[in-house]
Amino acid sequence: MVITYTPLIAWITDYPEQLLITCASAKNSPISLAMAEQFRDATAQPPLIMSTCFRRYSRLPPHACLALCLNGVVEPFWKDWGDTCPSHFLTPDALHQWHKFYFEHCVCWVINIIGGEELDHCLAALQPRIGTRHWANEHHELEKLLPTVAAGALPDDMLRALCTITEFIFLAQGIFHYDETIHSHSKALREFHHYKSSIPRAHGHLRKNGPLDHFQIPKVELTQHIVQSIHQMGAPYQWSSNITEHCHITHVKVPYHLSNH
Repeated sequence: MVITYTPLIAWITDYPEQLLITCASAKNSPISLAMAEQFRDATAQPPLIMSTCFRRYSRLPPHACLALCLNGVVEPFWKDWGDTCPSHFLTPDALHQWHKFYFEHCVCWVINIIGGEELDHCLAALQPRIGTRHWANEHHELEKLLPTVAAGALPDDMLRALCTITEFIFLAQGIFHYDETIHSHSKALREFHHYKSSIPRAHGHLRKNGPLDHFQIPKVELTQHIVQSIHQMGAPYQWSSNITEHCHITHVKVPYHLSNH
């Protein structure tokens, strides 16, 4: 008897489910050896490869899991699935890793400096565009406008950090990637890490539950591996969960509401 498997090319999911798939504990990277205190680093940690995973799992008593950044599961479903490697098949997700990061962090940094009312006033004062809506795609449109409306109100270094992370996100969404664009990816990310310390200095790091005085943010660490993913898997935007979530609306929610339940 011959057992065959379809290739596991990409698994489109968000950060919590990525941790479950790689059997990693919270506050660890699902695709590299980085732990929470390394999420803020400007250099990427080595990728999480299959041999490393299995060395962690082998002959492991349950009480030792947390020390090895594991969640207690030692036999992942992909264990015997050919040359499957988490750092390959866990591809970047534009919706959860980039757009939600921008809305949850970058927008909050700006609001903490200039205030929510002032930001709303600046956005409301934008010149109307005939035949085009400013907010057709919500998060995506705000990413285009935020650095512009915040210019002049933010310290120069903080504005530079905001501009570079915005540039990085837009470059990463490209359909075609060449050596020049990949170089621009890396340059924008390096500049963001260079200027990001200006955000807490300007008191842009305040949150609802107190100041976030660090950059131990999983989405920041995951940006370090996008260039690697481009080389291995092609354009990251083809793996965005935007596609599946939109299909969930049109193919599941809408038919459900049209039925008699």
